[in-house]
Amino acid sequence: MRKILAIILPMLFIVSCEDNGMNYSHADYLKMMAAINLDEMVGLDAIDDDGVQDEDYDEVLYDMDYTSSRIDPFPTDGSAIFRFGRKIEDKTRDVQFDCTDCDVAIATITETHSGTFYAKAYNKETKEEIDSFEKTFSETFVKQARLEKRDNAENPDGYVWGITAVSIGIGGSGSKLSVDEVRIYVPMDSDEAAYTLNASDSNLIDRENMPKLAIGESFRVEVSVSNSDPILDFRGGEAVNLHIGKHKKHKARRGLRDGVQADDGTITYDNVFVRHLKVPRGAGSDSKHRRPLKMHFGALDFGTMLDSDVDYHSSVLAFPFHVYNEGDDPRGTRE
Repeated sequence: MRKILAIILPMLFIVSCEDNGMNYSHADYLKMMAAINLDEMVGLDAIDDDGVQDEDYDEVLYDMDYTSSRIDPFPTDGSAIFRFGRKIEDKTRDVQFDCTDCDVAIATITETHSGTFYAKAYNKETKEEIDSFEKTFSETFVKQARLEKRDNAENPDGYVWGITAVSIGIGGSGSKLSVDEVRIYVPMDSDEAAYTLNASDSNLIDRENMPKLAIGESFRVEVSVSNSDPILDFRGGEAVNLHIGKHKKHKARRGLRDGVQADDGTITYDNVFVRHLKVPRGAGSDSKHRRPLKMHFGALDFGTMLDSDVDYHSSVLAFPFHVYNEGDDPRGTRE
């Protein structure tokens, strides 16, 4: 692998929207954009690793699960340990509103993230760096949100816009990889999924009906992935990680595991990735100011991820979960 020097661009966040002749005023537009920009259910901040990381890492989040951090072997002969991560350096967001009823609007939100992908390999015994490279990346994500106008006596205009429902967010880079479905099992040894998120489901989920998990609660996650061309014969051909957090400075990443081991020790990879986790205790505050916990399930193709000369293929399925303290009413709250 050869090292590619990346040009570090200053962080830029651009928001754009076209009116398209819809039935809303400029004041409505500004209030709807403000609602989207401020609402934590919409963003994808947790997917930024802020550079190279162990496969499992924490930033502020604690007590994420029962298992210790693990670093995957690389290369595939196990002679080295491998660290990787994205650093997002540029974001653009395009928002299109469908607002034929001026009291209710559907926003289609397209975000593009670009920056530098870092990979480093270290000698397993001496911990010395033995290889590294950097390459640019770009990923695009799409989700929808429903906004509703409601009276507000404290606002000078007498009303505000607020987000009342969101869709599953999907996206990534390239076309060969897809996160097809995520299943959450509570309790973690349950045979039936408490929540199922399918990438083909475009329905909007009401804020009050968001999936709910108790702080400190244990759960099992299963992620089904499709890869049309897994060219690298390593762990089934792809890595799947859960990015979780409240915002870009309150996050963690956890690697999921693929494969069913037989009695003779052989592993059959079935593209269903599994991990047991615990809702982090840093995920919420008191019951009057609960916040959604962002959960982004991402897949990276090993063959293109570890080739410094090609763009990598990735896929992400994202949705916020509502977290609450045990003993509280788990019903969602509106700020």
